[in-house]
Amino acid sequence: MKKMRGFEKEVPAAIQSALNRTIKHVETKVGQVVPKLYNITKKEVIGGTDTRYASRGSLNAFVTVRGKRFTLARFLPGGLGSSSKIAKVKIKKAAGYKRVGGDPKVFVQKVTGNTQVMRREGRGRYPVDVMRTIATAQMVENKDVAPIIQKSANAMLAKRVEHEIERRLRRTIR
Repeated sequence: MKKMRGFEKEVPAAIQSALNRTIKHVETKVGQVVPKLYNITKKEVIGGTDTRYASRGSLNAFVTVRGKRFTLARFLPGGLGSSSKIAKVKIKKAAGYKRVGGDPKVFVQKVTGNTQVMRREGRGRYPVDVMRTIATAQMVENKDVAPIIQKSANAMLAKRVEHEIERRLRRTIR
């Protein structure tokens, strides 16, 4: 029993390590799952994340996904360099290219070198509005994506807590 002395000080460190490994796993999983469903790259997803790791004083960790809404031009057949005049976009990988409709009509135009999908706000020539779609955070919160990430995080946390406690227990008993 003398050998177990000091183990209670190791438990917070074990939980901290388990949380930090789990958070890193969640960040990786977000970068894997979202690009499988949406026509977006891992770099674009991970670029909008902010990860806070656990410390001994604060045993909580989280990943925050932020980012601006993408313009519809990002999802044109040729991407932002598209020369298409018809507004057809593909946001989800499983879906095909769909024509963007509405009244007043939607059009594709190059503005200062950037291709944009726009719509007039009234009957006149101006003002025009650049059309936007969902942000990265909304992609992560999707009903198909969030449960996958949550389930994976729960499994990883249970596995890591068990591993870290066993590891510190072995080290304390020696």
